[in-house]
Amino acid sequence: MTTTPSAPPTTAFEPFRGLLQTQRADCLRQRELALAEAATSVPDPVATSRAATLLRTLEEIDAALDRLDAGTYGTCVHCGSAIPRERLEFRPFAAGCVSCGQAS
Repeated sequence: MTTTPSAPPTTAFEPFRGLLQTQRADCLRQRELALAEAATSVPDPVATSRAATLLRTLEEIDAALDRLDAGTYGTCVHCGSAIPRERLEFRPFAAGCVSCGQAS
């Protein structure tokens, strides 16, 4: 019988909270700048697209912060296995493991 390794306790992921909050603030600033650029008299499609991408990233960061609060951070939302710490260090708002990300 094989078992899936469980995710480390939530407190092990607490350092990621500060990283996520910093990334969220930076993303919000960048989005505000992109929206300002998009609102010129000649609409800028690149700035509009960038603002939309930044909004999606903000939503992913907020979801990661919610998972931290719920105690589910570090666990794949698709298969329930632990997300490797290295992946979270690279992309702290990752919701899934690499395997599930490649399958979609």
